[in-house]
Amino acid sequence: MYSNRVRKLIQIGSILSLLILIGCGTKKTVLYKPLPEEVASYQVIVIPNFSESEEYWVPLDSVSEIPDMVAEKLRVSNHFVEISRTETNSTSGGRALLVKGTVTDYDPGCKLREWWSLGINDWGKSKLYVRVKLIDKATGEVIADGEMQGRAKEPGTGASRYTRVVDEIVRFIQSVNEESS
Repeated sequence: MYSNRVRKLIQIGSILSLLILIGCGTKKTVLYKPLPEEVASYQVIVIPNFSESEEYWVPLDSVSEIPDMVAEKLRVSNHFVEISRTETNSTSGGRALLVKGTVTDYDPGCKLREWWSLGINDWGKSKLYVRVKLIDKATGEVIADGEMQGRAKEPGTGASRYTRVVDEIVRFIQSVNEESS
């Protein structure tokens, strides 16, 4: 009889631990400026290299790799007629959306915390934080402003280590363009 009680307590404790780990996940995107009611339809997107934080150390390749990956994902999804990686004044017509990004922070993670949490919600894994402003290129008005976070895999695995943060940025851009359609 005592063993049944202990078994039930262990089961309840396990379920509560999983619920706490799943329910206490960090928010991936924080909006600093909500979307206006009417947003112009954009056919052209300009994504120059991101800048890096002056306060915190960030991986040096992230400022060019992340915009490259965002441009490629948007190119595959066919959301825009033209995607430019350089900030030039000439566009092939249509409204242009400028993506200004700053890699704001890098958290190297903690292996003990990753082991304890069994990898749920990326606890203990390294994370990269990127602040993105979407700007109407013609008017200079900031359309949307938000900060994204995504897991960064261990160094040495190439550009794929930024896929989570790139996915968040692409979702953010697509949500603005879908609002405008």
